[in-house]
Amino acid sequence: MIRRRIIFFALFFFAFGMLFAQQTKKDSILSFTLKSAQDYALQNSPVIKNANLDLESAKKKIFETTAIGLPQVNSKFAYSYQISIPDMEKQFSGLTQLGGWMYGVDSYLAATSGNHNFGHIAAPDPNQKTITDNQLRWGLTYDITATQLIFSGSYIVALQTSKIYKQFSELGITKSMNDVSEQVSNAYYLVLIAQENKNILDSTYFNTSKILDYVTSMNAQGLIEETDVDQMQLTVSTLKNALDMLERQVEVAKNLLKFQMGIELTQNIALADNLSTMLIPSDLAVLELKEFNVENNSDFKLMETQEKLSGLNLKFQKSSFLPDIAAFYTHEENFNKNSFSFTPPNMIGLSMNIPIFGSGSKISKIQQAKIALEKAKNSKEQVSLGLQTSFLNAKSLFITALNTYTTKKQNVQLAEKIYNKSLVKYKEGIIGSLELTLAQNQYLQAQSDYYTSIIDLSSSKSKFEKILK
Repeated sequence: MIRRRIIFFALFFFAFGMLFAQQTKKDSILSFTLKSAQDYALQNSPVIKNANLDLESAKKKIFETTAIGLPQVNSKFAYSYQISIPDMEKQFSGLTQLGGWMYGVDSYLAATSGNHNFGHIAAPDPNQKTITDNQLRWGLTYDITATQLIFSGSYIVALQTSKIYKQFSELGITKSMNDVSEQVSNAYYLVLIAQENKNILDSTYFNTSKILDYVTSMNAQGLIEETDVDQMQLTVSTLKNALDMLERQVEVAKNLLKFQMGIELTQNIALADNLSTMLIPSDLAVLELKEFNVENNSDFKLMETQEKLSGLNLKFQKSSFLPDIAAFYTHEENFNKNSFSFTPPNMIGLSMNIPIFGSGSKISKIQQAKIALEKAKNSKEQVSLGLQTSFLNAKSLFITALNTYTTKKQNVQLAEKIYNKSLVKYKEGIIGSLELTLAQNQYLQAQSDYYTSIIDLSSSKSKFEKILK
């Protein structure tokens, strides 16, 4: 009973501790600048983790290929049992002309039967131990063989290929890092834009609600018509719906950012940067002047690596015409000393595998490898031209987005100025609610256009920066 209570309390406190830890993690807030968010994603994104695992696998592949050319040692145990024993005298009767070599055979037969004599060989010793059939039936051998590859054209090419494959994996990491950084940047901007838009709309909603209270009291005193109250009520309701929608958009944008960064969706985060510090005109102007070098682009480097792999494949097919040379050493241990074996206990040798005739299949493979190499060269050239075209398009889109952003920023400032003046005029009774609503709608539309231009600018900026890497 006491033991059960101890186990119960232990499980209770463990569960309580886990729940407390999860609640603490949920209540804590992690703050990120754009740079720190990108750095966090590069450490925790599953895409980057998989790319790093691919690199580790490539490193292991290099060692696997290298090990082929290192000494190889194998051993083998073999047990056998003969159901029937052959007539040894008949087996060796035709070999008496071998003279002295048959002395061992004759001795072996004499030991097994005691009555064999090939005439020219001295009679066996009568005191020699007789070997029974059961002693000859079983056999147990152990052999160990060591081999060393001396020359192989395919092995040399395989070593070169494994190293190029490692470079290919490293380029894959670079490309994945660029993709993740771009995705985090776009998601970060979306959160900032949604938050900024919500803040402005919240301020507009607050001011409009105060106006609604004002016109309601004015209507109660009979100073304005009820239509003005209804018009203002309609405006307030529209703003409230838009504000609720923006609150949900902020949450959705944050979840997208967490997903891109590799953070649990239950973790609270805050953004340390703001739009004014991220979209600095001078920095954007410097980016606009950057030149493009296709050889520095990760996609082009991948195509170069693919061309190298195709060239090594051609080498590999050509190496099939070269011989393979290997040295070996074999030691065999026979545990049944009574059995007869022609295999020497120790043996060294050199083997050479020379290809002679393959009915043209190797030549066909070489021709296919040449075609694949030519295709890889054409693809690299096509990618080079495509990247240069993409650069010009990305630069054009970036400049267009920058100019649009500048214009929309000025427009939203003018629309805000018009709205504020209209608000003063409305309070003074110079204009009616319809004119105020029109000014307000114009201001909200200018804000919407402004934030859309920020999204376009941030997206084009990320693409432009990515193609320069």
